[in-house]
Amino acid sequence: MKKSFASLAVAGLAAASVVGLAPTASAAGCTSTWLKSPGTTTNGAMVATKANSPCHDLNVSWSSAYEGNFSQYFGLYRKSSTAGWTGGSKGYVQMDNGYHDINNSYFALVTDLSPGTQFTVISRQPGDQVTIVH
Repeated sequence: MKKSFASLAVAGLAAASVVGLAPTASAAGCTSTWLKSPGTTTNGAMVATKANSPCHDLNVSWSSAYEGNFSQYFGLYRKSSTAGWTGGSKGYVQMDNGYHDINNSYFALVTDLSPGTQFTVISRQPGDQVTIVH
């Protein structure tokens, strides 16, 4: 009987540690896209398409400034390849280099984006890079 309780306790601890390492629910099934910024213009910008996923926003999960420890990033979207770009309501958002919590609304450049919508990210300096979870 003591062995059964000991085995059960070990199994419970193992299960708890696995649950603790599982990704957050908001990231499950989302898509990640890496983009390199041309600077403050959309000319030459890398364009991606919003995935059909449970994520409705464009969240920066990682950023790296070409020069320095931080930069400012601006999310834009358009409904078709012939339509003009619309900027996210936040404008430029300053971020340090590194990984970011996609559950923190500060790192959402555009909110409530429909699947199939084209998007891009520009920044204050050419060569900055981001990974967008969408």
